[in-house]
Amino acid sequence: MQAFIFVLILSALPVVSNFIGAMLAEALPLSKKTLGLALHSAAGVLLAIASTELLPRVISAKPVWATILALFVGGAFFVWVNQLLNLSKNRLQGIDHNTVGWVIFLSIAIDLFGDGLMIGTSLTISEHLGITLASARVVAHIPEGFVTNAEFRSQNMPRGQRFLLLAAFLIPVWLGATLGYWGLRGQSELPKLVVLAFTTGTLITAIVEEIIPEAHQTQDTNWSSLTFIGSFALSLLFST
Repeated sequence: MQAFIFVLILSALPVVSNFIGAMLAEALPLSKKTLGLALHSAAGVLLAIASTELLPRVISAKPVWATILALFVGGAFFVWVNQLLNLSKNRLQGIDHNTVGWVIFLSIAIDLFGDGLMIGTSLTISEHLGITLASARVVAHIPEGFVTNAEFRSQNMPRGQRFLLLAAFLIPVWLGATLGYWGLRGQSELPKLVVLAFTTGTLITAIVEEIIPEAHQTQDTNWSSLTFIGSFALSLLFST
C-alpha cells in the first residue's frame, strides 16, 4: 500500500505544477514573451526525456515491432483525440464561452490521464524512470496551467470555479496512474513496454503538434530558440 501511495503522490505532481502555472496567471499579466519562453523550455525538457529515457527502453523490447507499433498507435491516438477536440472548439466558437471552457478542461484532463498512465506504468519498470518522467511533466505543466487559467480568465469564469476545475484534474491523473500501476504490476516486461511505448507516442506527437506550434504563436525571439536547446542540453546533462 505504501508503494501505491507513492504512485499517487508522484502522479499528483503535474497537477500541482499546473496549479502553480495557474497562480502565475492570476498574479502576472499575460506576457506572450514569457509564455513563449516557458513553452520552449517545456518542449526542450520533454524531448530530452523522450530521447534518453523512453525511446531506448521502447526499442529494447523483444519483439521490438510490438513496441514500435504501440508507439505509432499512441501518436495516432493523440492526433485523433486532438482532431475531435479541435472540431468541438470550432463548432462551439461564438455559441457559449462556458461550453468552450469545458472543452478546454476535457483536453487537459485527457493529457493528465496520459501522464498518470505513463507514471504508473513506468514505476512498475523502475522507480528512477517514474521519478524522471514525473519531474519532466512537472516542468511541462507549469506553462500549460498558465495558458489554461489565462484562457478561463479571458472568458470571465469566476475564480472559485477555475480553482475547482484545477483541483478536479487530480481525478484523471490518479485514474491513469491506478490503471497503469495495478494493471501492469507483476506482468512480464513486454506489456509494460508496450504501454510505455503507447504513451511515448502520444508525448512525442504532443511536443511536435501542440507545444512547439503553440510556442511559435507567441512572441518568438532568438532567446526562445536558445531556451529550447538550453533546456534540452541541461536535461541531457542531468540524465547522465
